[in-house]
Amino acid sequence: MHFPELSPKFQILLDSARGRKIAVVGHMRPDGDCVSSEFVLARILRRAGAADVVCLNQNPLPSLYENFSCGEKLLGASDFSDGSYSVIIVDCADYARTNARLVERFPKPFAAIDHHITNNPAAEINILDPKAAATAELVAGMAFDCGVRLEKSEASCLYMGIATDTRQFTTSSTRAKTFEIAAALINAGADCAGAAVQLYQREKFAKLKLLGKYIGDLELYDDGKICIGSISKKDFLSAGANKEDSDGLIDYARSVAGVEIAILLEELDDGVKGSLRGKSPGYSVNEIASVFGGGGHLAAAGFTAKGETLESFRQKIVELAADHLKKTSIGNTINGKKI
Repeated sequence: MHFPELSPKFQILLDSARGRKIAVVGHMRPDGDCVSSEFVLARILRRAGAADVVCLNQNPLPSLYENFSCGEKLLGASDFSDGSYSVIIVDCADYARTNARLVERFPKPFAAIDHHITNNPAAEINILDPKAAATAELVAGMAFDCGVRLEKSEASCLYMGIATDTRQFTTSSTRAKTFEIAAALINAGADCAGAAVQLYQREKFAKLKLLGKYIGDLELYDDGKICIGSISKKDFLSAGANKEDSDGLIDYARSVAGVEIAILLEELDDGVKGSLRGKSPGYSVNEIASVFGGGGHLAAAGFTAKGETLESFRQKIVELAADHLKKTSIGNTINGKKI
């Protein structure tokens, strides 16, 4: 079994779904892992006998993932108010990061499936594994463990979720089990070559223009260990881009030689959205994000700083990151040797 400790809980979830109306919800501004987990879990629950299943999100489905939808749709979370439904959260460390109105209407989720280290269990059934490379890895592995037969489109969808959350199987969270589950998905019909074409060979021109804005704004601090860049609302407008087009841009800052912490700041109407990446889990960038009520993974985290501006916040986050590096032992090494 892929997840011998968690799969019994997943089976309980499937058994409990029979006759139940369920709303599957993911975090706002959904990424590939989030939407793949939502869509495939919804289809599995439907086959398990759920009376009805809908997928909710605060934001629309990003165009990058349209061809992985398996025929499912994302409905607006803020408009959903049918109290006869039970809520299941996927790929979300904090229920509050789904939608404020939804949380008010459904204060107690029925279940949660997640892989973020900062997750605070809030559901009746909590299926959590911070060692998993992606929530899609959890959904796929537990489905196989429980004898669920996945359709080819579902296998491709979950494969996409794992591939995107591991940055094509390159993150430190990628482990032997990740490849084992990916192989099982391929055996179930996942089209890995087709997924690569959909994900990496049909980039929107507007996103490339936005990337140019971000790269043009990059600066190095702390002897080149911190790389930061920002994107203003004007940048989005001039590039003809939208919020989903900023996904993955921070990886260019992290790729710079010598950089240990990369930062992407995005201007919002009421503050600044921040994304953090560390070259190693040892940097625990989730601790920086937690200062502003955010969280995520050890090497990848995010937050929203309300009431801030790009100009006022830039130096603040740089100083916080520099101080964090000084306190982190891995930040005081050169070529793996402590100094």
